[in-house]
Amino acid sequence: MYQFILNNPKYLEAVDKIEKIGFITDHGLGHYIRVANYVQSILTQLNADERTIELGLVSALLHDIGLSESGPNKEDHAIKSSKMFRDFIVGTNITDEEEKIIEHAIFDHSKGNDIRNNIDLALVLADKLDVTYHRVQNSSIQDEINDEFRKIKKVDVEINANNLIVKYTVEGSLDLNILMSWDKAITIPKKCAKYLGKNYIFKINDKIVDI
Repeated sequence: MYQFILNNPKYLEAVDKIEKIGFITDHGLGHYIRVANYVQSILTQLNADERTIELGLVSALLHDIGLSESGPNKEDHAIKSSKMFRDFIVGTNITDEEEKIIEHAIFDHSKGNDIRNNIDLALVLADKLDVTYHRVQNSSIQDEINDEFRKIKKVDVEINANNLIVKYTVEGSLDLNILMSWDKAITIPKKCAKYLGKNYIFKINDKIVDI
């Protein structure tokens, strides 16, 4: 289903429309694929079955598709996306019950206020892990937070028996006060760790940072 959607001309047309809007951070195909990769890693570490991972990947590709109708104002894009995604899964074998699971994951992906299952958790967490230079390298906006994003070269996530660990690989030093201007990068992983009943550990260049 992942490849089916990626090869769907209607999907690619909508993504192209989004990419031409020019958001401050990347909300195009690169973002969707990176989020999908994180989703796969998270669900694999949570011992999800193949079908659950597949549904998670579909959710990742479609979580921001509502931006194609939102314009530069991103408000309510999660709601729009949760309504529009069905247009892009026609021809798949997704069941009605699975559609409801995807719908809720997309609807809740921005804030994670109603995490119900591992797909919900994987999508909201993955979306907030994509804070590397990829998000801003083509941005015409030069501000403090984008400057911090450019320093982040890689973000990894590890989930073990006791901990959810987010690891940033950073070039130079990172100003956490500026990063916290977009505090979801910190608060959402904490929320996901609490849902899983695990400790949250945040590392920068392999050093634990108290946040």
